[in-house]
Amino acid sequence: MDSVTHAWYYGPALFVLGFALARAIYRRPYAPPAPPPDTSDEAIDAALRARRSVEAIRLYRLRTGCDLRTAKQAVQARAARLGPRP
Repeated sequence: MDSVTHAWYYGPALFVLGFALARAIYRRPYAPPAPPPDTSDEAIDAALRARRSVEAIRLYRLRTGCDLRTAKQAVQARAARLGPRP
């Protein structure tokens, strides 16, 4: 066999070896997933009292699975029921 035939075998083998080496070097350590946020009514009300309406909308969407417009309307209605902010 001549050197051209060996180059055909070595090219893909070196690529796979380099890929495996890079994966071994840059592998991230396993981190358990973060616990889901508290999406209770109290958490939404607390976010509204702290003037974090975006957080309240995000929690409402996580809890109900509704779209952004519906969540925004529901959170605004909830804020109106809570009364004026101090």
